[in-house]
Amino acid sequence: MTRSVSIEFAQPEDAEKLADISKRAFDSDIEVGASGPGGPPEYDSIEAHRRDTGLEQTDYWKIIFNGQIVGGMRVFRVTPEHCDIYGVFIDPDFHRQGIGSEFFRLIEIKYPQVKKWSLDTPIWNVRTKVFYEKLGFVQLGILRWVPDFDLRYYAKMTDKDFQLVTTKISDLSPGLGGLRVEGVVQSISTTREVTSPMDGKRHHVANATLVDDTGSVILVLWNDQIRQIHEGERIRVEDAHVKEFNGQLQLSLERGGQLVILQV
Repeated sequence: MTRSVSIEFAQPEDAEKLADISKRAFDSDIEVGASGPGGPPEYDSIEAHRRDTGLEQTDYWKIIFNGQIVGGMRVFRVTPEHCDIYGVFIDPDFHRQGIGSEFFRLIEIKYPQVKKWSLDTPIWNVRTKVFYEKLGFVQLGILRWVPDFDLRYYAKMTDKDFQLVTTKISDLSPGLGGLRVEGVVQSISTTREVTSPMDGKRHHVANATLVDDTGSVILVLWNDQIRQIHEGERIRVEDAHVKEFNGQLQLSLERGGQLVILQV
């Protein structure tokens, strides 16, 4: 298997082939729990696949088996030590041949500095659940960035000494970033509209009160983030930063950050 499989960066001219494989791969999920054909946003768009070959912080890899492209994967570089994997697909005609496992093995080799790998998969997908857990991924919680269903959030630590530090609310101070904060959502305010000074556009915003055993903090939720968590849930805010507004500390997600539901 190793001698037959290789990976390379996807090129713009690969977009049509990758889009076709992606469509057939994700549409085949109807066999493992999907309600019908479909996939992630733009999964079958040739232009989207072409665009993704040139993203600044994301690497788009293709996997080649016996000289032909049979799948793809995006690797988003969250930090030097953390990469998030998304948009993974293998041609259905080449399933159950060990190609997916080899794809992940080769990807890990390309990023020797990475200590944490993360990804998500629909909660109904029994095929990917078994596959990712076989590769050593452990479920950390639930994500809701897709409106129609929950996703299992997985992580794999490749360095046993690498520790994911959780910051207590009482230790938060303005300017801190890259934080992991856990707590219970005590309340969520009414949604309001604001104009962003960054892009001049109108956005929906709500404030959630997050509580742990040391105190409470305002978690600022923007747009689609508002529907992702509910009052009474225990959550972990991953990759967050702190600022002070009107004398009050506020927690917000950084780019690539996640709202992980730990207990419903």
